Amino acid sequence: MSAESDLFKLPVLELSRSLQDHTASISDLAANYVIHCAINKLHAVIKPVGIIGAGAAGLYAAMILQDLGIEYEILEANDRIGGRIFTHRFNGEAGRHAPKNTPERYDYFDVGAMRFPDIPFMNRVFDLIRRVRVDDLLVDYHLGVGNNLAYYNTRGPFRKSDIRPKSDPFGVSIASGGTVPEKYALAGTQSWISKTFDPFRDLFREAYEGQNEEDRFYAFEKAWKTLMEQDHHTTRGYMQTQKEDQAPFPEPVVNWLETFHAGTGTYNAAFTESVMSSLNFNWPWPHLDPPSTPNAQITKWYCIDGGSDHIVYKMADALESEPILKQRVTKMEKRGNRIVVTGVDTGGVRQWKRRYDQVICTVPLGCLGAIDTDGLGLLYNHKQAIRALQYHSSTKVGIKFKERWWEKAGVNQVIPTGPIRGGQSSTDTQIRTCVYPSYGLYTLDAPGVLIASYTTAQDSRRIGVLAQDKGSVAGEMLLEQTLDELAKMHGISKKQFGPVEDYFAHNWDTDVFARARSRIMGLGSSGHRATMGGCLPALKHPLGAAGSILLARRRRCTMGGSWAR
Repeated sequence: MSAESDLFKLPVLELSRSLQDHTASISDLAANYVIHCAINKLHAVIKPVGIIGAGAAGLYAAMILQDLGIEYEILEANDRIGGRIFTHRFNGEAGRHAPKNTPERYDYFDVGAMRFPDIPFMNRVFDLIRRVRVDDLLVDYHLGVGNNLAYYNTRGPFRKSDIRPKSDPFGVSIASGGTVPEKYALAGTQSWISKTFDPFRDLFREAYEGQNEEDRFYAFEKAWKTLMEQDHHTTRGYMQTQKEDQAPFPEPVVNWLETFHAGTGTYNAAFTESVMSSLNFNWPWPHLDPPSTPNAQITKWYCIDGGSDHIVYKMADALESEPILKQRVTKMEKRGNRIVVTGVDTGGVRQWKRRYDQVICTVPLGCLGAIDTDGLGLLYNHKQAIRALQYHSSTKVGIKFKERWWEKAGVNQVIPTGPIRGGQSSTDTQIRTCVYPSYGLYTLDAPGVLIASYTTAQDSRRIGVLAQDKGSVAGEMLLEQTLDELAKMHGISKKQFGPVEDYFAHNWDTDVFARARSRIMGLGSSGHRATMGGCLPALKHPLGAAGSILLARRRRCTMGGSWAR
C-alpha cells in the first residue's frame, strides 16, 4: 500500500456467522490487509491451514477460519493452551471448575494477562469475551482504592489517597535532601506526566469522536502521524527536550517520574511506547477536565472471575478441531506452493512433518527466531523485525497465605492504615508492586492468595533470576526477600502475615514457550503505517508470494499483550 487513502479503501472481511460483525477497527487496518491478502488465495486450499501457537491469537485465527468454513490445524509446543494468558491455581484444575463464590474458586492468581480496561482500543476484546460467553464472569477490577499504600525512599507507608499536592512525603526534593527541584516535587508526579502525555492522548480521543468511519480514520491518521514525529525520541529524551510551552525536565525529575510511574529503565524505550501504554491507564475521556485527572473510576476495568484462562478455554470449546499440544515447530520451508513444517514432540522423542498451503504463525518473536526459516525466502526487513523488536521483561511472585490478612478489619485488623480490598500498593524496593485480588472479595474464607511482587523491565530482570524451583536456594531467597519487603510496604512485621502455605514465581524471560512478556517499542520501531520502513510494519506485511506465512503480531493484538497485564 503506497498511499494513506488506499488503507481506508481496504475491504473489510465478510464473515458468515458468529463473527459476522467482528470487523477491523481503524487501528487494525494493516492487520486487516494482511489477512485479506491471504484469504483471497484460500479458494485453492486443499490442505488445512496450519496455525502455530495456541495462545489467544492462534485460537482467534482458528475461530475466523472456522467461520469461513476453512479447515485448520493448531500446533502448540506447551502442554497447555493460552500462551501468555496463564492462570496458576494452587489447587489445580479443581479450582477452575469450582462454582462462583466458593473458596475453592479463588485459590489462584493470573501470571499473565489479568485486567482489561474498557477503552476504545479494547472494543474487539470485549466483543470476543461476549461471543465466547465469558461476559458473565466479568467482575470489576479495582485498579486503585483509597487504602492502597506507597513506600518510597524508606519513608512510609502512606495511604495514596492521603498524599496531597504541595507536599513531599517521600523526601525527594532538594530541600529534603533529595535531588528534585521544589518546583517539580511540590506539584506532584501526575502533573508532569499529564503535561507530557496529554497532547498526544487527546489526539487519539478525537479519533474516536468522529461522526463516521472516514472522519475517525483521518483523525487517527493525524494522531499517529503526530506521534510518529517523536518516534526518534526515548521517553527520557523527549522529556529532556525543549518544547514551546515547557522547559526540558532535569535528569533527576525524569528519574523521579520513572520511579513512581514505570519500571526501571522503561523511559529508555521509545516515547511512542509510553504514550500508547498510558492510554490504557489514562484514556482521555472528554467529560473530564483535565482529561487525565487521576481517578480510578475514569476507565472501567474488569477481570475474569476464576482466572483469565477461562477466556481461552471457552475459545477452544468453540472450535471443532482441538489444538495439538506438545508439538514444537523447529523448521518451516517452502516447497513449491506448499509450506513444509517440521517439528518434534516437546520431549524430543518423535520428529514429524506436516504440509500446508497457508501457515499463520502466532508465536512470540523470541520463539519464532528459534525456528529455522531459511527456506522461506524472508526479506531482510522481516528478519530484522523478528530479531530486533524488543520485548518487556516481567516477573510475578504469588504467595498463598493462610488467610487474607490485608482485608481484615475491626479488632482483627492487621494493616494500621486500614483494610485493603483490591488495587495495588507500590514501592521503590525490589518487589515494586503488590496487587490485591479484586475477586472473591465477599466470599467467606477466600484463600489468601496475593501477587506479592509484580515487576517489569530491569526490576524484573533483577528479581527474576531468583524465580527458580521451590526448594532451591534461589527460590528460598526470593520468598524471604519478598516477605521482608512486603512487611515494610505495609508497616507491619512478617509474623502478622500468618502462615505461608505456598508460593509460585514466574519470570516470563525464562519461560521457554514465551521468552518475554510483551513487545515494547524501541526507537524507530513503529516505522510508517503504510510502508515497510520499520520493524512493526515489516511484521504486518505478507511474507511470501506462494504459501503465505502470516505473523499475528499487531500492535494491540487480541490477548496477552501489554494492555492486559
